[in-house]
Amino acid sequence: MDGSMVREVYYKEGDLDRIIAYCELDVITLAQVFLRLRNDPLLQGDEIIHT
Repeated sequence: MDGSMVREVYYKEGDLDRIIAYCELDVITLAQVFLRLRNDPLLQGDEIIHT
């Protein structure tokens, strides 16, 4: 899924859990980019809680 699909998934499929999972992955990606730009260690798999 990508951002252009959120509307359709919500209004046509009503699959809010799928949208939540998509948004969570975006937040994780953004956090990793932020950490990389600060030259901090990236989050490891056991540090990430994703539903």
